[in-house]
Amino acid sequence: MMKDKTTLGKFIKEKRKELGLSQKELADRLFVTESAVSKWERGVSYPDITMISGICENLGISEHELFIAGEDSAHRRVEQLARKYTIFKWTYNIILALGYLGAIIPCFIIFVVREHNLSKFFILLTSLMMTASLLNVPILIEKHKASAALSGFYISLNLLLLSGCVYSHGDWFIMAFLSLLMSFTVVFLPFIVRSEAISPYIGKNKSLVCMAADTLLILALVAYGTHKYGNLYDLRSGLCGAAIVLVLVWVIFITIRYIKVNVAFKISICLGVSGIFTYFANTVLSLAIDGCYLKPEPISSPNTITAVSAVGAALAAAIAGIVIRQHNHKQ
Repeated sequence: MMKDKTTLGKFIKEKRKELGLSQKELADRLFVTESAVSKWERGVSYPDITMISGICENLGISEHELFIAGEDSAHRRVEQLARKYTIFKWTYNIILALGYLGAIIPCFIIFVVREHNLSKFFILLTSLMMTASLLNVPILIEKHKASAALSGFYISLNLLLLSGCVYSHGDWFIMAFLSLLMSFTVVFLPFIVRSEAISPYIGKNKSLVCMAADTLLILALVAYGTHKYGNLYDLRSGLCGAAIVLVLVWVIFITIRYIKVNVAFKISICLGVSGIFTYFANTVLSLAIDGCYLKPEPISSPNTITAVSAVGAALAAAIAGIVIRQHNHKQ
């Protein structure tokens, strides 16, 4: 709320005199009569609300200071720090931009004009893009800084890999692209699905989305890698092996995330499934790849011992689960 007329008038008069302005000079700047300024300063009337911005600008004060009719040192410090940060931000970005130009121009002359080698120039250019995505983008962007920086870094890193692949005359870019996409998905997708832009559309299925994305990328990576650097047998065995392991992972995930039982029962299910998987893994893989008959593991094999131990632990966990459930029912 604005101060009383007398206090406000004294403050306007004080600031006007500090600047060496007469009532007429201030009135001319504000396009009002000298009488109007006199009435403000004598506490006869308030300035019109449309005049507030002009009064503050001409007296060198903030609107907050005009409303409280006094100096606001804390507010001035905040404004001063904000101005200093703005100056620092633009100075920082200009210096880096000059540094980028200082690297780009001579390299363009050497690599493109003289050597006619675009690949070398693009390696430098994409390296600078990657640097800028980390050093400049977070400062220049006002909202969603992390998303913008991560997106810029990911795109520029892929462009750098592509430039390196072209320069080396290699054929490894797709493998590198899939590997990089897999790494970024595993690390950053859990944070991305929690963002305000995506979270409302997937609700409580964030972990399911992450698991599905990881599964598809693992299969794509295995399929491309075994096909590119192996033969049809490697492709089939790689996909079968990955699929079998992923089935186990999915069963454990669904048990932990969606089955509504107590923790002991969940541990029991996970251990039991893991034991069965360990016992039949080799024979199921052989059956899927070579069409061999399903043969049980020898009793003395490490797989059998591990499987029996896991099933035994699963039974113990199941008993614990029954005890916990009975105890909860009694309560």
